[in-house]
Amino acid sequence: MKILNSGQIKILDQETIAIQNISSWQLMERASEAVTNAILDKIKGQQPTFSIFCGKGNNGGDGLAIARILFRKNFEVNIFLHQAEQYSKENLENQKRLKNMGINVTVFNESTTIDIHESTIVIDALFGNGLHTPLDQKWKTIFQQITDSSPLSIFAVDLPSGFMADRAMDEDYPCLKADHVFTFEIPKTGLLFPTSQKWLNDFSIVKIDLDKNIRESFDSFYYFIEKRMMKKLLKPTSKFSHKGTFGHVLIMGGSYGKIGATVLSSLAALKTGSGLVTAYLPKCGYNIIQNSVTEAMCITDPNEEYLSKAPDLNTYQAIAIGMGVGQHKETEKIILKCLKDNPNQHFVIDADALNILAKQKKPFQYIPKNSILTPHPKELQRLIGDWKDDFEKIEKVRAIAIKYEINILIKGAYTASILSDGNCYFNSTGNWGMATAGSGDTLSGILVSLIGQGYLSHEACLLGTYLHGLAGDLASEKIHPHSLVASDISSFISAAYFELTK
Repeated sequence: MKILNSGQIKILDQETIAIQNISSWQLMERASEAVTNAILDKIKGQQPTFSIFCGKGNNGGDGLAIARILFRKNFEVNIFLHQAEQYSKENLENQKRLKNMGINVTVFNESTTIDIHESTIVIDALFGNGLHTPLDQKWKTIFQQITDSSPLSIFAVDLPSGFMADRAMDEDYPCLKADHVFTFEIPKTGLLFPTSQKWLNDFSIVKIDLDKNIRESFDSFYYFIEKRMMKKLLKPTSKFSHKGTFGHVLIMGGSYGKIGATVLSSLAALKTGSGLVTAYLPKCGYNIIQNSVTEAMCITDPNEEYLSKAPDLNTYQAIAIGMGVGQHKETEKIILKCLKDNPNQHFVIDADALNILAKQKKPFQYIPKNSILTPHPKELQRLIGDWKDDFEKIEKVRAIAIKYEINILIKGAYTASILSDGNCYFNSTGNWGMATAGSGDTLSGILVSLIGQGYLSHEACLLGTYLHGLAGDLASEKIHPHSLVASDISSFISAAYFELTK
């Protein structure tokens, strides 16, 4: 789905109201019912007290409506309403209905000392989407009181109060950190960046039936990957398919002490569906890979401990290069030679191949068009230099991807696939247990396998990251994330395919 900015979302709300012939009040009621149900599903049958903090606008109106709904469901609610000269129409209507129900509302301002009950769940509905400037520093006092009350959880409606989704946040900006954010319909860009972890732990999307056609009509280069989109990407298979149908790929990597990286990539490529997988690695890796991945073929470099000679790449549909390869001077030469001498080959470039490129004055001139680069943040920094914030990082990578017609995956919690057309797709699958040695090698094996099977590079980026994360999610249902290792991800690629084709 397209990710929209706050201005576009405001228009989307208005257009939905017009097209569906409903009132703003009805849309608020729909949204409030949906987020209340999501909250109750999150707490799974518990009966806590709720302390609901509401602002003067429609986010506050949502909070007041949530309070009404929870009260009707026999929950104890304590409502705190920010003192203001003006409130939105829907907010005022909710205040009126609460009064008619006999529910007390406590009014506060930035200087108030607030009495918050112990063992309560805080619902933050003070400021929603649309902030473009930081809150006044006075809000820190209120936010600190809420945090110091040690609530069971802090749930934010749409966005944490003080959070700006469309621009970078400084660390000292007042913002109430949320344990979980229930965001309406569309993930907001800022939620997907690593820096957001200072202000929230996690988020989920609450669908409120905003008009999909209007949503997709807006201009945006940000997208969030969904299951239905990936399901459409899957290629059909045939009863008459054979090994050649599913491609022959080369895994080129490994050095003394790092043969495991090649093993993991080879295993992942096979599990993703490659017809044939060949590993090219130093002699010291021969017995290891033949015993570890019996289905893979193996070609060894003349050197015992590192790669020193470029192999013939013409017989392969795709090549993954760099995993565990090291940075020996001879290895550096052959990595650059393989890339430069094969401009029409399909490459997945990872790990030390990226670090070798980063040493060059003009690294991107070595890279064939349509290649996939898979840096983690430090590898990316070596390649493109520093950035002041996540928004600038994406813009720098977009400019490079467009100029050199390559695809760059920035690995992370919501891996960003920045494609050669400049569009940026955030992955929706995966978990913290996948932050483990070899997880990236596994991803490279998945990606090269998909290209070998005939997927275009940009399709492989999206489907590959989704499958990788989904396999990790399914693995974490059986294996605690602390105990998850990279080979577990490959073991659940089959389950990921089954889940995707349901």
